[in-house]
Amino acid sequence: MPIKINNHIYPVLIFDVDDTLIDTSKSYDEAIRRTVKNYTNVSISNEYIDLVRSSGISYGVNNDWNVTWLLIQLVQHFPAEQWKIILTNQGLEHINSNSVEYIEIKDFFQKIYLGHPHFNGQGLIDVAEEKMYKNHFFPTLKKRGVKMAIVTSRPTNEALYTLKNINGLLNEFIESEHFIITTGSKNAKGELIAEKPSPQPILESVKRLKMKVKESVYIGNSTSDYIAARDAGVDFIQVGTSQIERHNEAKGFNYFKFDNVNDLL
Repeated sequence: MPIKINNHIYPVLIFDVDDTLIDTSKSYDEAIRRTVKNYTNVSISNEYIDLVRSSGISYGVNNDWNVTWLLIQLVQHFPAEQWKIILTNQGLEHINSNSVEYIEIKDFFQKIYLGHPHFNGQGLIDVAEEKMYKNHFFPTLKKRGVKMAIVTSRPTNEALYTLKNINGLLNEFIESEHFIITTGSKNAKGELIAEKPSPQPILESVKRLKMKVKESVYIGNSTSDYIAARDAGVDFIQVGTSQIERHNEAKGFNYFKFDNVNDLL
């Protein structure tokens, strides 16, 4: 039996990972805080992390390395009361992920998040992340015969490590790696699939599941998730308390908001 919400029936559920299935407030967010502190000697609050993620869409803020880079630039060059305007009006230079500065910041971040060496069991990915769904959540969906997939902006190695080794979703409830689209995933032509907020990864997920757009719903927590789903023509379920400004919704697009992912059941 598929999921039914307000008379809309969904045999396909596509999930975001961070702060949808997994609480990253003590992992990714903590890695952001420690990295910003290291480079600016300023302790950044959750409020400002959320501000960058909600107002810096044009900078690719679904990527937390970009969030970290932006916060460092904002702290170093602008008073906090100007940050939203600077982000909205694209007042910062384009992010060059190949620059020496960016690579240095990224490497510092990764040592905190993945451990040093990476995946040594001591990084925040191992010790600070908690699942946000109840134990019966995925078994219940599996019994209902719902098709499930993942679209995340995590790099492939981090996504597979978490979904397989820590959360045990891969192969048990997500049938194979084929149904996990990450940063770095490619389509059948070998072309790199764009990151959210592009609709490409969601559309690719629907294609791989061999289902239709209107049979699918995307579950996420952020503005990038919302835009990706909206532009893919896939209905969207927001979980959590992030502030999402809704606009440019096509006729027939459905938006739902739940406190957490468990409310799906």
